[in-house]
Amino acid sequence: MKTKQNILLFLGGRWHDFAGFSHAMNGLFAPQGYLLTETYDANTLCRLTEVGVDLVISYTCFAEPHPQAPLIGTKRLNAAEVRGLSEWVERGGALLAVHASTVLGESPAELETLLGGAFLSHPEPFAFPVYPLFERHPITDGIEPFVVYDEFFIEETAPSIHLHMVAIDRGKAYPMVWSKRAGKGKIVHIAMGHDQRVWGDSSYQRLLLQAVEWLLGKKPYTSADC
Repeated sequence: MKTKQNILLFLGGRWHDFAGFSHAMNGLFAPQGYLLTETYDANTLCRLTEVGVDLVISYTCFAEPHPQAPLIGTKRLNAAEVRGLSEWVERGGALLAVHASTVLGESPAELETLLGGAFLSHPEPFAFPVYPLFERHPITDGIEPFVVYDEFFIEETAPSIHLHMVAIDRGKAYPMVWSKRAGKGKIVHIAMGHDQRVWGDSSYQRLLLQAVEWLLGKKPYTSADC
């Protein structure tokens, strides 16, 4: 009998510490009973049911080529890979897209449709607070506003998203955490998460844990669990 739920860490692209993220996520999720596997092979997205994945955490950045940012893994998704991921989610799969996973580059437009939005730009990193919305939701339950030193992502979003957290810059609120449905499946995007300064924050870790709990349809974490 299967006792652990399998999380696939899908990694690759440019400008980010993919190995560091994988290490941080193993440290966070393995003690909670999850089995994590990492891959830089985008073709795995065509075989998610076959390999027994319960949830995909995408930590990618399909940015344009740059001499200071060598490519690690794939530079974009192709149509078959996007279709494989989308159809798997629609059949009941769960996808957590973290940080630069909305930097889509030359990937097919269907990937933006699945995620519910796409990256536009960010200024140089600075410290800013992120705020949960008034409406209660299992993803943000018990989470107070907290400050991250991070890239402030400016993203376009679709009307289909359900917004959970925002950050404010020069009088305007920008989406930082959202969820959406796709068929029988669910997607969450968390815009924060450039490096260890964010990954190691206790509020951020609780946010990740509760997002995964909601995506998998499990009972919410309590404060004692975090």
